[in-house]
Amino acid sequence: MALTDDLEVLHQTPLFSEIPGEALRLLAFGATHRNIYEGQSLYKFGDSASGAYVVLSGNLELSAPNKNGEMAIVGTAERAALLGELALISPSKRQFTVTATENAHLMRFDRVLFHRLLTEYPEVADVLRKRIEQNITELTSNLQKIKYKFALDL
Repeated sequence: MALTDDLEVLHQTPLFSEIPGEALRLLAFGATHRNIYEGQSLYKFGDSASGAYVVLSGNLELSAPNKNGEMAIVGTAERAALLGELALISPSKRQFTVTATENAHLMRFDRVLFHRLLTEYPEVADVLRKRIEQNITELTSNLQKIKYKFALDL
């Protein structure tokens, strides 16, 4: 893909949608690209994570162990989806196995590049903080809707 195509997809990615163009260019220039083929896993549940991926094309399936320890499909990812964003901030383990349901092309950002972005463009940190707050608020709201299933006191 050309740089302009990468930038277009990054701009469509919710976490990056409000980041200034020059900061997105830094991400795009520093990213690596990876192709995976139908049936191939990008990573597996429990793997160490040091970066995140943005889907440029293709579709992927996310699975995680269910209460019986068997892998179950919990979601899908398509163009402009961000996978593994927690790894951009701190070391973590993969929460899903991600497998291509068709050939896919992805852009990978490692933690070092992301921290460089935050250092060179401090205003990006505020944009990202607001986006993370929105995500946490949405997650809390969704948990409130289902807490009765788990007898949680939230």
